[in-house]
Amino acid sequence: MGAPSLFFFGIFAIPLIVFLIWLMRKDKRKGIFGIIVLIILVVFAIAASLKASKSELDRQKYEEIDR
Repeated sequence: MGAPSLFFFGIFAIPLIVFLIWLMRKDKRKGIFGIIVLIILVVFAIAASLKASKSELDRQKYEEIDR
């Protein structure tokens, strides 16, 4: 696993997972707030992934044209 992956997991993923577990345990309504937060985060992650993939595909397309 590379340094960027370790950085991501250490700084973002692990605290997020701990926060979601804490939020779901505190919620008296069977974890509904945690599920809502998780759904919102998944939507943002999908949007960011699509944007990053699109920009990478555009970059590759322009590199092929330049060759």
